[in-house]
Order: sequence, then structure tokens, then C-alpha cells
Amino acid sequence: MMRRKILKAGLALPVLAQLALPRSVHAARGLERVYAQPSPEILPRLPQDHGVHPAFRTEWWYFTGWFESPEFEQAFGVQITFFRSAPNVNVQNPSAFSPQQLLFAHAAVALPKAGKLVHEQIVRRAGRGGAELKTSSTEVLNIRMPGWHLQSGNGSQWQCRVDTPQLSMNLSMAETQTPWIQGQGGYSQKGPKPEQASYYITMPHLKSTGTIRIEGKTLPVQGTFWMDHEWSSTVLAPNAQGWDWVGLHGDQGESLMAFQIRDRDNTKPPVWTHAALRQANGEVRNFRQIQFKVLRQWKSTRTGIQYPVAQQLQLDEQTFELEPLFDDQELDARASTGTLYWEGAVRVKSNKASPWGRGYLEMTGYDRPMQL
Repeated sequence: MMRRKILKAGLALPVLAQLALPRSVHAARGLERVYAQPSPEILPRLPQDHGVHPAFRTEWWYFTGWFESPEFEQAFGVQITFFRSAPNVNVQNPSAFSPQQLLFAHAAVALPKAGKLVHEQIVRRAGRGGAELKTSSTEVLNIRMPGWHLQSGNGSQWQCRVDTPQLSMNLSMAETQTPWIQGQGGYSQKGPKPEQASYYITMPHLKSTGTIRIEGKTLPVQGTFWMDHEWSSTVLAPNAQGWDWVGLHGDQGESLMAFQIRDRDNTKPPVWTHAALRQANGEVRNFRQIQFKVLRQWKSTRTGIQYPVAQQLQLDEQTFELEPLFDDQELDARASTGTLYWEGAVRVKSNKASPWGRGYLEMTGYDRPMQL
């Protein structure tokens, strides 16, 4: 009954963020932090749950898309990600310097003529040095760090500003399709155990316009973003190495999401897989047989890491071939989240339509096991 009351509250705070309020959930066991866990019995509710969920360990708002500008002959990729992390610290520590919540952000542009990413990153403690993380009665989300800002009033309209030495963006995003609630009403399994899950909401086909300053020039741009909002506390199984994930836009308004969680023993099958295709009319098909096949690999000259940059998705009777906009889309985030990963714009063709569409491929854990 208590869970039902929480779901019906409809207050300014995100529904699932309210789990952070009771001391029994967000208290300390000695020096250990206690994290909330996703549950199929407590599901996201919009627009409130576009906001922040501080009781959970990890959260991100992830924008990936293809853009065009009159200044460029070719289309190019854009990635913007804002992360929140709740470190395993004593939450009763009264010091203003205790990192109760950490904020990170990445931004990258994939220009074909450059042949590599132009990217920036930042990390700050929430509540210090101009870093703020808010949900209010008038805004579902407002994240601010020096030179970085992401906000949304109602979840259907978003605004992002980035101002850094080598990359600046001022982009507006608007909903053109209803949000796609992933998994079972937003509860998305990532492993065999119940706690190995996240809450997962996708905003596909977000129309975006604005400006990007790159290579010393400010360019008018327009494009389409795929936005993922996920929050979790455990998510990865102990034997997980990392993941391959795709968010793909079809030319007829389709949206395809697929991922595999790879085992540390690469001779074993994946720890977990999932794939689903949503038509423009909202009809969703979940696939039963899911296989990522390597078509071509690329080795980074900077890090020595080898990534399968061209892949084929075998989803039941359908196949989707992914070819990168260019190979070197490795993002070095060791100065913020401490990770090296490949996040790249890809073209897509299928056995039913060629070309089928385009989107983004993300690959983690190819240097060492991924830690969230």
C-alpha cells in the first residue's frame, strides 16, 4: 500500500527520488552507504522521473545524434552526456567537502574531415564550485557546472549549453514521439539477478536545433537526438566485462535499441542481451534471438585498445549492419569518469532496407572490466 501511495503522490520531486527521503533507505551502515535498488513493483512515472534520483548510485542523461550544417558537406555525430554518481561515503559526514553527489559531463563531435573526436569533459562535486543538481516544482531537471548546463521544464523540451575552450554548444531539443519506456514498464534487466537492473527511459527522434562552435567557427546546426535516461545501483554482474549498446533511428520513424553485457571469459555467451524495435506508431517488438557479430576491428594508436567498430546485429530473422562514420571515435574520459570507451556515429543497413537509418554504437570494457 505504501508503494502505491508513493506512485500516486505526483509531487514536484521525481517519484522514484522520493525513495531517498526516509533515513532507512539513505542512512549509513557505519561508513557504508545504502543504495536504493530498482524494483519491477515501483515503476517510473513521467514527467517527474525525467529528474534526478539521488538514492541510486549511478544515473545518466545521454544524448547521441546525427547533425547537419550548411558549413559542412557531410553529416556529423554529436554526443552529450551528463552523469550523476553517489560515492560510497558516510552520508552523515557534515563536512561541506564530503562528496555526497558527483557530477560529470562529456561532449564530443565526430567530424569526418577531422577523423577523430573533438571532445571535452568535466567533473565537480554537487553543491560546490558552481555545480548544482536540482529538481523543482517548475523544472524536472536542472544540472549546472561551470560552462555546462542541462535543463528541462517538462521533459518534452530540453536545453543544453556547453562552453569550453575547444567546443561550445547551444542546443534545444523537442519531443516528436512519445517517450519509450524500456523493459517492463521502465524496469530494464541487465543480468540474471533482480538487482542487476536499471530504470530506463528513452526519448527517440528528438528534434534539435542550435549552434555549435568548433574549430573556431560558430555553426548553425540541426539534427536528431536519441536520449537515454537510466539510473541504477548494481546493474552489472560480477563476471561482466562491459557492454555493446546501440540506439538507432530508422528512416521511417523506427527506433531500435539493443545491447549485450559481455562475460569476462570471452569464450562464454553474454551475461545478458536485450533488443527491441519500436515502429513510428508506437508498436514494440521484443526480439528473442540476439547476437552481435564482429565484422571489422580497429586498434587505437593512442591506447592500443582494439574495438569491433563494424558489427552485425542478428535479431531473430532480421539483420542490421553497422558501419562507423569513421573508425577513430574513441573517447578518453580518464580525466572525469576514469574510463576509455568507443562512442560513435554509425550508418545502418538491414536485410529489409538499405540504407535503414543511422545512430550510435557504444562499446565499453575493451581495456579492462567496466566499473560503474
